[in-house]
Amino acid sequence: MNVLAPARAFACPVCEAKTTELYLDGEEQDLNDSLVGSSREQTSPGKILRCCACGLGFRQTRSSPEELRQLYRQMDPMVYESELRGRNRTARKHLEIVERHVRPGRILDVGCASGLFLRHALQSGWDVTGIEPSESLCAKARTNLGGQGEIQWATLEDACLMGGFDAITLWDVLEHVPDPRSFLCVCRGLLRHGGYLFLNVPDLGSLEARILGRRWPLLLPEHLNYFNRNSLWLCGERAGLIRVLSGRRCAFFSAKYIAYRAAQHQIPGSKVLQKVAASFLGRALVPVSLGELFAVWRTA
Repeated sequence: MNVLAPARAFACPVCEAKTTELYLDGEEQDLNDSLVGSSREQTSPGKILRCCACGLGFRQTRSSPEELRQLYRQMDPMVYESELRGRNRTARKHLEIVERHVRPGRILDVGCASGLFLRHALQSGWDVTGIEPSESLCAKARTNLGGQGEIQWATLEDACLMGGFDAITLWDVLEHVPDPRSFLCVCRGLLRHGGYLFLNVPDLGSLEARILGRRWPLLLPEHLNYFNRNSLWLCGERAGLIRVLSGRRCAFFSAKYIAYRAAQHQIPGSKVLQKVAASFLGRALVPVSLGELFAVWRTA
């Protein structure tokens, strides 16, 4: 890591600087539907460069928006759906973060998956809208909401949305998009004056990322961007948003899932975890700090 990159210049997707270092020289491969989502079969993140100006890490090979649309439409949701108890508990934590800053009103969840977060928001009195590029997860979201609210099978760029939202959420989304700054600009345009934007991303500057190195579980084939606190704030500010705060939250997973992911990434101790997971303890929910960062912005 941190070796000078090849001479060819790659502009940083956030600050557009062209001075980069090679952060990780992973095996390059074209994305396909077996490499995206929780059911992914391989974990090589490809070649990751890091901007010397703002600190953003970004994948050198970046799929086009249309290629990504097709991949996420075909994504296998089986492993994702197997962890609904933990994801449901994490979704409640996300709503707690939102409601510290804004009262229930109109909310848009981008990449709403099977609608767990929106279901909690609906129960709390929000008028909910979600967009989801996976056809199967979109259908599950509509079922989970019992026909209430609005769920569109679309990407943000393709969705038909009426602006004026009080809050927009991007839980584990911004790391997947080719142009994160433009993506946030679109979100800003959909918020009312004084509206709030919330998101969660992998943090390349986290203790977990620094300790685990190339074994960090959030280094994944479909992740195009790896923020740190500085590059994330810069991205929001260049999109015309006003920073409010950032922080960390734990996610909840079963011991069985944690052992499965640890083995995939060859994390030391994963064999012990698998033995524990093979017992009745495998279903126990465990709060895990993966090295993620959440951030809150507002419009003027």
